[in-house]
Amino acid sequence: MTATALGARIRQVLSQKGMTQAQLARLVGVKQQTISYICAADSQAATSRYAVKIAEVLGVNPSWLQTGIGDQYDPTVRIELEGVELMVSRVPLLAGVEDALAHLAGHTPERRVGLMTDANVGGRSFAIEIEGDSMRPLFRPGDRVVIDPDLHPEPGDFVAAHMDGAIYFRKYRVRDGSEFELVPLNDDWPVIRSASGEIKLLGVMAEHRSYRRKTG
Repeated sequence: MTATALGARIRQVLSQKGMTQAQLARLVGVKQQTISYICAADSQAATSRYAVKIAEVLGVNPSWLQTGIGDQYDPTVRIELEGVELMVSRVPLLAGVEDALAHLAGHTPERRVGLMTDANVGGRSFAIEIEGDSMRPLFRPGDRVVIDPDLHPEPGDFVAAHMDGAIYFRKYRVRDGSEFELVPLNDDWPVIRSASGEIKLLGVMAEHRSYRRKTG
């Protein structure tokens, strides 16, 4: 019995990324045996309930992963789940200002880790991971937010901004005239005012992902 196409493609991407099945299992949130079963040479698995999550972790097109059809890194795909067709997009998960500015200039590497979203976002959208506790309790460290640079910020929106070599994720508040503020939800952090320095708005939050944390 030969390896399933699904398992073969997973092994192919794991090899490309230098990732182990154990690492993939941990990121997907399943037991290593689950990934081993899908990828085993004698496995009969032609698909998996975890295929979309596996594709998200690997940063590949979930349709390609399951069928082998289309571009491995195509950012927009159609997925049918229980008779309902969804249009999802893969946005790159960026780390730091250099990543964000390069992406907005059109220089994001194709193999950047991606996040799948069914939000209606523009082609320049990206995701970032929340760091620190400035936006608690609504946003916690490790949460991920999808940012759409093509959305115009409205009062009360959550935005990503670039200032002094760092990315800030804050609530947008308009002041008199053309001035605005970036407001933390945690009162222990200061409000950032546009009048106090050069701030470049990078985009508006289109989606928030909060992940369950293990305790103990």
